[in-house]
Amino acid sequence: MRKLLFILSSFFVLTACSDKEQKESQDEAAPPLENIDEPKENFENINNNGENDHSENEPEETEGDLKCYFKPADSTATFIGDGNEFASYTERTKWLAENYVATIIDNGGAVVMKVYRVLDDKIILVMDELVEGTPEDATYPDIGSLTGLPALEIYLAGPIEVGTTFGNWTIVETNMTLATPYQTFKNVLVIEETGEGFTNKKFFVEDYGVIKTESIMSLELSEEVIVTSTLENLSLH
Repeated sequence: MRKLLFILSSFFVLTACSDKEQKESQDEAAPPLENIDEPKENFENINNNGENDHSENEPEETEGDLKCYFKPADSTATFIGDGNEFASYTERTKWLAENYVATIIDNGGAVVMKVYRVLDDKIILVMDELVEGTPEDATYPDIGSLTGLPALEIYLAGPIEVGTTFGNWTIVETNMTLATPYQTFKNVLVIEETGEGFTNKKFFVEDYGVIKTESIMSLELSEEVIVTSTLENLSLH
């Protein structure tokens, strides 16, 4: 069952800690938070005027900039999972340069670093590697080593409108309202991929990146299996 879940829902990053050895090296002034209902008062990157504060190291954004589909620099997000023991995880976000961002995901079974290159019209994954030890043990790559790396996959692409397709994914909604344990979000962007017996979805919000993932699988002689990971908390270091 665990292997099947891993194959069919690849964006639940780490469904089997015992397979560490099999997976080795692979490829914010943000817009106002008008799309968020009742943001938590303790969200530290909001100033007293209700606007986003950004550190000197965070990339500047322009209207429509795809950088906004990641979480703030130096933040840690906690996701609560349902349907699979590895669906709960933490995600650390660190901007390495203006157009390179790294995330480190730890689900208690394994730790994975992913690095993305943000272009004008798309975001591509250029690195996907296991980290030995804890997230604190991770060594971030230097920019020089990233510039020549080819794309492993397209993570998100524009134009941000219903019907846009990239790889196996299609944008299916752009103004969904979604309640999470953290807060309720408006103008949620939903992308979807489908295959034989499965449907995967990712839910994005500007300034927060992915706030939920969902995988629905139809197994032979079994009911549907639904695995979700949903944003529960977000904090800045």
